[in-house]
Amino acid sequence: MMEIVKGKLIFEHQGYRYIISNESSNKLIYCCCSYRHSPCRGRLHTINDDIVQTLGTHNYELDDSAGEEIIATAKMNDAAKQTDHKTHQFMLDF
Repeated sequence: MMEIVKGKLIFEHQGYRYIISNESSNKLIYCCCSYRHSPCRGRLHTINDDIVQTLGTHNYELDDSAGEEIIATAKMNDAAKQTDHKTHQFMLDF
């Protein structure tokens, strides 16, 4: 599954999220979104959006709410850019 968060293409596979780290004509190499923070070594290779290889192991447990929080925050940021509201004002509406 792919989605765009904060202007970046995110690939989700088995609950983990990956961002593009390298690309060639038809092959994309993704690293785990937690690479910079953990640093997680999970990797994913795709050709024409089909997974051809997974490498490395993730060094953290999955937390379903963390991904939902990132997506919700990104959506609020995008909505704030299209209106006169600030991101925190969207939180007050809930």
